[in-house]
Amino acid sequence: MRDLFDEIDEEREDLPKLKKISNEVQKKRNYNFYQQLAVCLFIFLFIAGVIMGNLFPACSETSELFATCTKTEYNLTLTLLFWLGSFIFCSMIYGLGEIIRLLNIIADNTSRK
Repeated sequence: MRDLFDEIDEEREDLPKLKKISNEVQKKRNYNFYQQLAVCLFIFLFIAGVIMGNLFPACSETSELFATCTKTEYNLTLTLLFWLGSFIFCSMIYGLGEIIRLLNIIADNTSRK
C-alpha cells in the first residue's frame, strides 16, 4: 500500500506564475451596447438625483399659525432613493448585457465545433 504523501507528491502541480495570473486579470474587456448604456445611464441618473434633491426640497420648519413650510433644505432622502433605484435599474441592464455577452461566447464556441 502506497503512502499518502507519495500520492500527493506525484499528483502535485506547480502554482501558476504571477505574470500569467495578472495578464488574465488585466486583459481588456469588450463591453457590448447594453453594458455601455448602463454605465452612461447611471452617470446621467446620478446627476439627475442631485437635481431632483434640489427641485423637491424637504421642509425643515413649519409655521404654526398657517401650517406652511417656512424653511426648506436639500432633500437627501429623495436623492438617496433616486440613486438606489437608478443603481438597481442600471445593474439589471448591465446584467442583461452580461448574459448576452456570455450567450455570444457560447454561440461562437458551438459554431466552431
